[in-house]
Amino acid sequence: MESTRATLVAFPQAGILGDNEEYHNAAQAHVKALTKLSSDAKWASQASQLIEQLDPSTHSLSYLYVLQTLKSANSYPLDDLLLKLTAFFTSFDARQIRYGGKAFTKLLSQPRLQDVFPASVAVELIATALLQLDPTGSVLTSHHTDLVRFAYMTNSVEPVLPIIEKNIVFYPGIRGYTNTRLLSDPDLPPSGFIAVLDHDFSKPLDTEKILEHDLLRGLCFIQRRSWQQAFDALERVITFPSRETNNASKIMVEAYNKWILVGLLLKGKAPVLPSITSVGPRKIYDTTGKPYYALAQAFEKRTAEAFKGEYEGLSQAFWDEEKNFSLLKLVIEHYQKWQILNLRHVYSKISLEQIRTRTRSGETAAPLGSVQEIEALVKGMIDEEILQGEVVHPENGGPAYLAFSSAADDLTEEEFTRRMVGAGQRIKELGPVVRATNERLASNKDYLKWLAQQKRQEQQQGQSQGGGAGEVPGFGDVVEDEDLMTGIVAG
Repeated sequence: MESTRATLVAFPQAGILGDNEEYHNAAQAHVKALTKLSSDAKWASQASQLIEQLDPSTHSLSYLYVLQTLKSANSYPLDDLLLKLTAFFTSFDARQIRYGGKAFTKLLSQPRLQDVFPASVAVELIATALLQLDPTGSVLTSHHTDLVRFAYMTNSVEPVLPIIEKNIVFYPGIRGYTNTRLLSDPDLPPSGFIAVLDHDFSKPLDTEKILEHDLLRGLCFIQRRSWQQAFDALERVITFPSRETNNASKIMVEAYNKWILVGLLLKGKAPVLPSITSVGPRKIYDTTGKPYYALAQAFEKRTAEAFKGEYEGLSQAFWDEEKNFSLLKLVIEHYQKWQILNLRHVYSKISLEQIRTRTRSGETAAPLGSVQEIEALVKGMIDEEILQGEVVHPENGGPAYLAFSSAADDLTEEEFTRRMVGAGQRIKELGPVVRATNERLASNKDYLKWLAQQKRQEQQQGQSQGGGAGEVPGFGDVVEDEDLMTGIVAG
C-alpha cells in the first residue's frame, strides 16, 4: 500500500508545478497511473485507508479516483461518504479536475448521487460540484439537465438556485469552436474543457434537451413565485433559433402558453413576442396560443365579466391537460391585484372604499364585500412586496386610505450600494465568458460573413461621400450561407 500512496501523492509535486506544458504532461501521466491503479483488485480494499492520507484540495485527482471507488463499492458508511463528498466538492482544484472528466462524471452518475442520498442532499452536492467546476455557470452539461429535472420533480429547488439563476451560453460539442490552449492554462475558461466532448464532462445534448433545461428552469422559478426569472427562462425557450418555417416543438409551445400566463402575473398585461422570435414558431404560437392570448387581452383590456367568461369558456379538462390550472388560479387571483396596482398611475392616495367599488374580483367579477376585505388584500400585497405603499388610518377617524410610494423613494443608501456592488461583481464574472465568446466568434463563418458585410457597407458609405476606387470583393462574398444553428448546437 505504501507504493500506492506514493503514486497518489506524486502529483502535483510539492512546490514544483513547472510551466503549463510541464504541468500538462505530468497531469496526463498521473491520470494514466491512476487508471492503472484503479483496475487493480487490491485497490478497492485499500481505498478507505488511502483516502484518509489525501487532501482533496491538493491531491484532487487522486482523491477523485479513490472517492469514486468508495462510492461504487457501496460498503463505505453513508455518513462518512457524505463528509468526503462534501469536502471534495467544496475544495477540489479545478485545474487538476480538467484532466479527470471521465472519473468526475462517474462520481456523479455511477451510481447517481440522487439514488444514494435524500433528494435535497443530492441536489445540493451536485450543484456544489458543478459550480466548483464552473463558477461562471456558463456551460450546460448533461449533469445540469438531470439535476434540474430531479430538483423540480422532488420539490428540492432551493439548493439548485445557484445553478438555474445563471444563463447558459455554451453547449457540449459546439461546432466551429476549437480550443488550442493546454488544459493546464490557468486562464482557460470553463467552456474550453467542459464543452469539449472528448474530455467526458458531459454527454452530447440535442436541441430538445437544451429546451427542456430552460423550461424546467422556468417551472422551478414558477414554483418559487419568481415571476421575472420564470418569464426570462421561458422566453429563452420560445425564442430559440429555428430554421423551420412552419414548425415549433411541443416544448416551445408549452413554454409559450406558460410565458403568457407568467407575463400576466409579472406585467399585468399580455406580453409581446420579442422581435428575435423565428418566423416558424411565431406562426405556431399565433394558432395554438389563441385561448391564452384571448385570456390575456381580457385580463388587460376588458371587464371582469369578460375575463371570467374567457377562462370559464375553457373546460377544467383543458386546463388540466395543459398542466396550467395552478397558474390560471394565480392569474385569477392577481386580476384584482393588478387593478389596484394600476390605480397608482392615477392616484397618489385613494380611500379603501374607492378601491373596493372600482375594482373587481377575478373569481366573482364583483366588488369585494367589505372595506376590511380590501384592506386585507392590500396589506397582503404590501407584505409580498407586490405593492409599495401603506394603509393609513387617519387620527381624526376619517376613511382609511392607501398611500402609494415609489420604489425609488424607499431605496436606502445601503441598498443602493449593495446593488452597485452586485452589478460590479456580475460584470467581473462575465469576463471569462466574454473572452471565450470572442474566441469562438473569431472562427465562426456567420460572424465573419457579418463582419465582411459591415466592412463593405462602410466602404460604400465612404465612396458615396468622398468618391474612390471600385470596391474589391471581400472574403464574405465567397462564404457560403449557413444556418446559424449549425454554429450553436451539435446534433
